[in-house]
Amino acid sequence: MQIAFSAFLLFSNPLKSQNTQGDKPGIYYREREHDFGELQESMKFATHRFEFINRTPKPVIVNRVESSCGCTAPSWSSEPVEPGQKGYIEARYETTNRLGKFDKTLTVYTNSPFSPISYLAIKGDVIRPKEENNKNTYIPPAIGRIDFEKYQISFDPLLDNQTAMKEIRVINQSSFSSQLYLVAAEKLPPYAKVIYPKNLEPNEIGKIQISIDGKLAPGYGFGGFELAFQSNAPGSTMIPVQVSYTRSQYFPELTKRQLRRSPKLKVEPALYDFGKQERSGGFLFGEFTFINTGKETLEIKQLNTDCPCITFEDFPKTIEGGKKMKVKFKFDTVTKTGAKSMGVRIVSNDPTNPDRYIWVKAQFPEKYEYKCPTCP
Repeated sequence: MQIAFSAFLLFSNPLKSQNTQGDKPGIYYREREHDFGELQESMKFATHRFEFINRTPKPVIVNRVESSCGCTAPSWSSEPVEPGQKGYIEARYETTNRLGKFDKTLTVYTNSPFSPISYLAIKGDVIRPKEENNKNTYIPPAIGRIDFEKYQISFDPLLDNQTAMKEIRVINQSSFSSQLYLVAAEKLPPYAKVIYPKNLEPNEIGKIQISIDGKLAPGYGFGGFELAFQSNAPGSTMIPVQVSYTRSQYFPELTKRQLRRSPKLKVEPALYDFGKQERSGGFLFGEFTFINTGKETLEIKQLNTDCPCITFEDFPKTIEGGKKMKVKFKFDTVTKTGAKSMGVRIVSNDPTNPDRYIWVKAQFPEKYEYKCPTCP
């Protein structure tokens, strides 16, 4: 039996308020809600794929997808979706021991400025054949069973100058006292803390507090870890809780004079296009120019590529005001086919644009053919 907490209701309103985007720029879904109808419990999993079209002028990257329940496992397009091309979000619902109607929500986070957050939903009714229901099968009592309000927690944004805290409600669904354990507590990241009730009486509701120190969390952008809880019920399984965060820089409010003096990053070109290639399998070499058009020192805090095939020999940690630096990179094209567009994410202390993307693009043959350079 699953408890419907009020927190789940928060996800339903944005979904119902979304309209079909039509010809407006953004991410256009063929459908935002799918009804499975009746599902046999014995099928174990039910899967549905939501397709979307990128109706923006730039490639769209699906950063992450969160589900409102641990019973739904999402997957999505791993490569950037080019303008006019199709991508997908896939929902996989577990039917085992989940009899009855369900209505779950997926929250999709992308880099699109037109539609950075979108909502999808799946619903249905899991049933069991009557002959199975009539079997004289003994079902042991749910001793110490604990239900969680939700199985995913997101800190978005997590500022790098503060500690953020969120709570999950838990309830003991049984008529017995239950103890709760955090599995492998010693492996908890050093920047995170968890406070939870060690014991819950029958029908008692407790709170799990999860806090993350933004000063200690590594890197900028998306990160996360998993918690695993277990009760003292015989044969109980572990209950996973996914914790994610998007770490961002904190900038105090600046005056116009401070903004004029602040560091400003400009990258030329913003898109490096190698053009049409006769074959793949070798290395391509390119160069970006990083320019600080401001007066104060620019700090490059992080540089990440969407594909490990792109590597930078080195990149400047600081650039003085009014100065520029050349930044060389290498593109490993092994197994590359068709049109490729890879993003390079730059995090700097530019208060007007601290998190930006530049792009590397190339067109390869549709079929990959390897030619051995040393073979006779």
